[in-house]
Amino acid sequence: MTILRTYCLRELLYPFLMSFFLVTFIFMVGNLFDLADLLVNKGVSIFDVLKLIILMIPSLFGFILPTSALTSVLLVFGGFAQNNEITAMKASGINLIKLVIPVILVAFLLSFFSLFLIDQVQPQSEYQSRQLIRQLVVKRPSAYLEAGRFIKNFQGYTLWINAIKGSRLEGVTIFQFQEGKPTRTILAEWGEVVPAPDQQSLALKLYNGTSDEPNPEDPSVLYKLNFKTFLLSNIVVGKQRGGIAKKEKEMTIDELLYRLKTDMEVQQNSKKRRETETEIHKKISFSFATIVFVLIGLPIAIISRRGEIVISFAIAMAIVSIYYTLFVWGRSMAINGYLPPGVALWLPNILLVVVSVFLAKKTIQL
Repeated sequence: MTILRTYCLRELLYPFLMSFFLVTFIFMVGNLFDLADLLVNKGVSIFDVLKLIILMIPSLFGFILPTSALTSVLLVFGGFAQNNEITAMKASGINLIKLVIPVILVAFLLSFFSLFLIDQVQPQSEYQSRQLIRQLVVKRPSAYLEAGRFIKNFQGYTLWINAIKGSRLEGVTIFQFQEGKPTRTILAEWGEVVPAPDQQSLALKLYNGTSDEPNPEDPSVLYKLNFKTFLLSNIVVGKQRGGIAKKEKEMTIDELLYRLKTDMEVQQNSKKRRETETEIHKKISFSFATIVFVLIGLPIAIISRRGEIVISFAIAMAIVSIYYTLFVWGRSMAINGYLPPGVALWLPNILLVVVSVFLAKKTIQL
């Protein structure tokens, strides 16, 4: 039995590593095109691009680890069944449940490792990634200015640019949101970005345009100003001038629990409280997707009796799609108050475990 268990674990290692790198590439390929565009066409340094890639990887581990574990289990145990090795083991009186216990234990340890990544590493990497992007917007704003879409990177401003030709911004429209006053609309034939001396904000120099200004005596009344040149300064990137406030997904479980206890806004607003509780349960339940995927993958691999790469990967993607669809549905139900977060976010795991137990009984009877 010990030899067989060691054999199974050894056979799983290579497919797991192969799946790990393949799934990582699949998840990152879309982002790589955007990063290549920053490097080649928009002048962002290769060091900044490499930093973004490194910071991006931890945020994907929550998806990559369970998917890789599932794919490797389907490949190896599907191959065992296809080659009648499972039948031979049964004929020799070997208990399949005892055989796969080490595999399940390894998956359990990977789940705890995934919890560490999702709780500690991923929030920090996402927060640092957003900080780096903020710095890039300040240092090289043209890299993040795109024609033909609303740009909302700047506090209190929404920008629209018809075309970008080098450093020249053509057809500029700016909506400036002012507290207690009507929204200010600025139109200019063209403009250019001027970095601020403090490197924490931007200035836009606009040419040949108009600005809707509120009447000081009656703010509800607007009058139009024509200008040849207009300097719009102190445009701050992000939410805060001195730094960026953390989003909930960028907090650890301890930080979220502390927020639940001390943040009066969260305590008094039921929706915000549900969102915080949902994030806590999401981090924990999502971490145990690895053990859940292995539990359901083992009987499916033996029943399907197919160990080909394409078929195993297709089955894995189907299971992953079903799980994440249920997960997104559960999160929506929790945030909207239809189900308690502790129920909604754990329901996908519970359902797949129940199905795995049912399929395991069928496998033993085969």
